[in-house]
Amino acid sequence: MHEDDDDTVPQAVVAGLARARDAVDEVDNALGDTVVRGRGSRKRRPAAPVVVDLPPVPQALRPHYRFRVGSGETWELDRPARIGRRPSAPRVPSELEPRLVAVESPNGGISSTHLELREQGSAVVATDLRTLNGSEIRVPGSPVQVLQRGASIVVTPGSSIDLGEGVIIEILTPGRPGVAR
Repeated sequence: MHEDDDDTVPQAVVAGLARARDAVDEVDNALGDTVVRGRGSRKRRPAAPVVVDLPPVPQALRPHYRFRVGSGETWELDRPARIGRRPSAPRVPSELEPRLVAVESPNGGISSTHLELREQGSAVVATDLRTLNGSEIRVPGSPVQVLQRGASIVVTPGSSIDLGEGVIIEILTPGRPGVAR
């Protein structure tokens, strides 16, 4: 067996080399350098842009938006989050079990499961879970909006959501995976 027998050359490379060989018209040796010129004009043709299709970033490595309740903990939106005084999961299970975040509501002004935050593609969607009191949304550069019963809104980093009784949720920029809870 020869040492060269174990080299594998893809057919696409062989075909490309054959086309390049056929396109060569003249080879000059100038001062020890090899100069290869193609057929026809001696003008240099602009190279075609190379498009490289990269594989998608695995879900576990993609940074997720984050949120903070008050001045407390920060959580990653790697799965939906349901926030309220005694939050519960939806009755119909989904592929991702939601994160349940309990907040203080001494006067009962915050519903048991008040709000859902969910990452949808490259956006964060806040959904009122049919509460009686709703929530106030402050998106930077926009007037305050009242999130009505059952309504949803896209929120951006820097947005704040007031659930009532001084409980404010802040939407944060995507962070490195594993940094937030």
